[in-house]
Amino acid sequence: MTSGAPVQNTGREFNDPDVARAYLKRPPYPDALFARLAGLAPRRGHVLDLGCGPGKLARPLADAFTAVTAIDPAAPMIEVGRAADASRHPNIRWLCAPAETADFGESADLAVAGASLHWMTHGVLFPRLADALGSDGLIAAVDGDGPSAAPWLTAHRAFTVAWVERLGFQFDHPDFRARMVAHESWIDIEGRETFTATHSMLVADLVEMEHSRATWSPANMGEAKVAAFDRELTELLEPHGDDRHRVTFEVTTRLLWGRPRRTRRT
Repeated sequence: MTSGAPVQNTGREFNDPDVARAYLKRPPYPDALFARLAGLAPRRGHVLDLGCGPGKLARPLADAFTAVTAIDPAAPMIEVGRAADASRHPNIRWLCAPAETADFGESADLAVAGASLHWMTHGVLFPRLADALGSDGLIAAVDGDGPSAAPWLTAHRAFTVAWVERLGFQFDHPDFRARMVAHESWIDIEGRETFTATHSMLVADLVEMEHSRATWSPANMGEAKVAAFDRELTELLEPHGDDRHRVTFEVTTRLLWGRPRRTRRT
């Protein structure tokens, strides 16, 4: 779905409380991802979660590390994350600030970013990460929490393309693709891995989840288009649901890790 996002988005959509609440409907990352992240860190001390959203990475990682600093510039995301955690992890420091200027605190062993680096200014962020992570800390970029395999996925993709064009944008715009991988030139990449898990959710929750994405934010679409989008997507998915109106699909999450660079690789 994210490959359909119009290049004009700036990330301001995540300041919308409706978007932040819808974000909680997104499928969790596979459990194996968190074990891998913990294994990559040279120590189980301090983790930075950059663009943490409601804490999809921060909250599980807090079970494996002494301290987590969860950073996001959108106050509604921080508020929803705190509420979802319900004080279960007092070792999470929630910080509403841009990653480029946030107080990272003590030196970190690992920095993680879940589908967020494309919103950030790399020339400012990565030299700071190089300092914060020291000689052996790593940056891990995580991406992929939407359906990757399902009987209805081809129809869902066609629906996405049609709606991107309906909103006046070009699906899979070259500028968007370039932006999504631009951070790689700021990392001395040491490895890549993928993780796949099966997830089941209510059709209604999957439809609501879509509005956590910048392209489909209610503020961007307007009330009438949101109603039409929801109705059409529900009609597409309902025939694939079980008697409890649940659909099942695979989620494939991609992980890239390495050392942050002070200068961009050319």
